[in-house]
Amino acid sequence: MMVESKIKDLFLNPNSVYIFDVDGVLAKIEYGEYNHYYYDDELWSKMILENDYYENVEPIKTMQDFLKNKDLRRVYVATKVMNDEELKQKKTFLAKNYGILGDHVYSVLNDKEKLNVIKNIQKDYQNLDYKYFVMIDDTVDVLNNIMDNSSFSTVHISSFIK
Repeated sequence: MMVESKIKDLFLNPNSVYIFDVDGVLAKIEYGEYNHYYYDDELWSKMILENDYYENVEPIKTMQDFLKNKDLRRVYVATKVMNDEELKQKKTFLAKNYGILGDHVYSVLNDKEKLNVIKNIQKDYQNLDYKYFVMIDDTVDVLNNIMDNSSFSTVHISSFIK
């Protein structure tokens, strides 16, 4: 049985709190010549120390448009990073391209930790129904973990494709 999606209702509600992934959601992943990625994670963690890869990464216009009328105090990021330098680069990218506050950017070592980030953010909004905490990610495993282990809302990036 198919149920009617009410994701758009969350987007229209000013009480919604958004938690975004970065790579593939707020930042394009275009690192290989003809592929989305060039490095493996080990090499990436070394290369990010020597280069500011996020300086030239393009933001996603659809996401900029979505966020331009949102209360940025209700916008957070949960992103996997390899080291402090990558976190610093992502924070600079997010502030420059989206106006996201640096202290609203949470780093995780693995994708399962994103659920803990949402639980931590939820503590600041004690009276807000769990459905108004909206995780936006491009990885189905991340979204499924949150969906299966909480009452938070989950949105795949494809919901923004027109």
